[in-house]
Amino acid sequence: MLDGWLKYYGFESLNVNAEAGTDMVYKRSRVEATKFGKVDCYICVKYMPEGATGQEMKIYSEKMFSLANRHRTGMPLGFGAMLVVYPLIITENLSAELAGFLSQYCPKHFAAAEFPSAIDLNTSNLYYYPNTPIWGYAYYATYRRESYSFFSPKSWEEVSRQLAVK
Repeated sequence: MLDGWLKYYGFESLNVNAEAGTDMVYKRSRVEATKFGKVDCYICVKYMPEGATGQEMKIYSEKMFSLANRHRTGMPLGFGAMLVVYPLIITENLSAELAGFLSQYCPKHFAAAEFPSAIDLNTSNLYYYPNTPIWGYAYYATYRRESYSFFSPKSWEEVSRQLAVK
């Protein structure tokens, strides 16, 4: 279902090497005036049914940010280009430790964002950094909104109902 949903939002699926450490990668590139140029947005998805620790999430998130940064092409970041990476772990058993980690983990990059999220399939809850750092005031509300729109089964239900009414 995630594949179709991300295509709805304009993402294309990319072929990834098994050694990349992720199950699926999606990319969308478009010009966004609010971000002053071309934005390459990557979504990296890993299914971990038994859950993950905060440390595992941190390692995965950093690795996916690095993968996306190496893969992107075009203008240098900050000079007509921006990179947004959403590392996503899908689990059936999200621990309180991972939820706590995500509520505090907020990596900082120049002209780029790394916004990890996790879905608990048993509850349909989505977890991510809930605050806005001072240095991210211009964009963090968008990252939270996009994470919810792209990944939350609750959002998918809301949009599906709205589309059915039209």
